[in-house]
Amino acid sequence: MPENHYESLLRAVSTPETLGYELLRDILLPDLLGQEAPGILYWAGKDLARRLPLSQLEDLPTFFAQFNFGELTLSQQTKNRYIYQLDGQQIERRQKAFSQADFQLETGFIAQQIQQLTNTIAEGQLEFDRNKITIIIQTDHTDVPPATTIDQPIQLHHFGSTDKSAAKTPTDPSTSDTPVSDLMPKRTQRHKRGWFSRN
Repeated sequence: MPENHYESLLRAVSTPETLGYELLRDILLPDLLGQEAPGILYWAGKDLARRLPLSQLEDLPTFFAQFNFGELTLSQQTKNRYIYQLDGQQIERRQKAFSQADFQLETGFIAQQIQQLTNTIAEGQLEFDRNKITIIIQTDHTDVPPATTIDQPIQLHHFGSTDKSAAKTPTDPSTSDTPVSDLMPKRTQRHKRGWFSRN
């Protein structure tokens, strides 16, 4: 019997607003990319991190929560290794709904953020354990990544925050009301992407 993709999508989401995300992530992209999907999504995650550089590693859990990537926790850190746990309701639902749910996009994103913030070569790998995903990022302090042009680090917006230090002030030039659509790459920029370059 053929798989009922609609029923799988309904099992993967907790709110209707995320149906479109799951449709693209777990049905359309794997179908378009085929067997190469994990590798391409890993490098796509790295490319995304170059476009949305964070100012500090502590912002990773907030970014993941805001973009429905899951609940990210740094469980262990040594000089050459960062071990993150990725879990939460959306991770559990995706894994139950899609037997081949993939998290390489998230792995590439974390690896590139660490590479940019530590100025060391960083690569990641996944380990699956039931409803918990372990993302291990290995760094190499003996090798410096090639110089690349990285955009200005983004300032994460904390929705519903009552912290006055996080609130925007009209006199602060570092904050802006730029629409999200203006932050996304334009068509000409998308054609210049080097998916497989190690920049």
